[in-house]
Amino acid sequence: MRSGGFHADHVHPRGWLSGVCYLELPPEVDEGRAGWLRLGQPGIRTTPALGPDFFVKPKAGSLVLFPAYMWHGVVPFQSPSTRLTVAFDALPA
Repeated sequence: MRSGGFHADHVHPRGWLSGVCYLELPPEVDEGRAGWLRLGQPGIRTTPALGPDFFVKPKAGSLVLFPAYMWHGVVPFQSPSTRLTVAFDALPA
């Protein structure tokens, strides 16, 4: 993901367990919540408006797992460096 990148809040309706592995991160993730994983904020309009349940600060080499039905997205960030991750869904056999 390049500067200005983000992921809109979404769910994986066919998934069971979702995850992201952080490989390379820009230094800007230490400033505010730029590039952080946001969990629990719906990607649709709600009344009242619902905010995130919590944020996960990415750390190179870490793995974050969460239920695929949980709303999740990435906070936008600005950096000359890239944010490299591997995201996936796991399904029972």
